[in-house]
Amino acid sequence: MIPMKNLMDNEPFLSIGMAARELRVAVQTLRMYENAGLVLPARSASGRRLYSLKDVEKLRCIRNLITKEGLNINGIKKILSLIPCWQFKGGVDKDCLACRAYRDATGPCWNVSKVGRKCLQADCRSCGAYQVYLTCQNIKHILFKNGPATDHKI
Repeated sequence: MIPMKNLMDNEPFLSIGMAARELRVAVQTLRMYENAGLVLPARSASGRRLYSLKDVEKLRCIRNLITKEGLNINGIKKILSLIPCWQFKGGVDKDCLACRAYRDATGPCWNVSKVGRKCLQADCRSCGAYQVYLTCQNIKHILFKNGPATDHKI
C-alpha cells in the first residue's frame, strides 16, 4: 500500500507501473482505461504517465465496477458522463446548454470534443469535474448531491 501521509491527493507522482502494482492490474489495463477516456494521467516532461492518489481511487472504483458489479467500459463511461460538470463551471447557462458534455451522456466531459467556451482553453485534469474524489462509496452523492438535474430546453 502507498503511504498516504503528507501527500496531496491531486499531486501526480505515481508511475504507471507503481499505479498498476497498487491496483494489482497490468500496465496495459491502465493504458486501456486511458484510451477509453476513463482517466487522464498527467505527463512528466519526458512524457511518462503519472497518477495521483485521486486517480488511483478512481481506477480502484472502475476496477470494482468491472470485476464485482459486472459493468463494462461503456457503462462506466455513461456513469462518468453524469458527473455534473456545469456545477464546477458556474452553473447552467447558454454555454453549458450548447456544450456536448451537457447534452450527450456518452462519456465523461473530459473526453468530449467541441466543448463550450468555458472549457475551450481549460486543462481538464485541473477541472473540478475531473478532480472530484470519486470512489465507489461516494458516487451517488457526487451525482445527486444537488438533486437530479432538470431538463433544460435549448
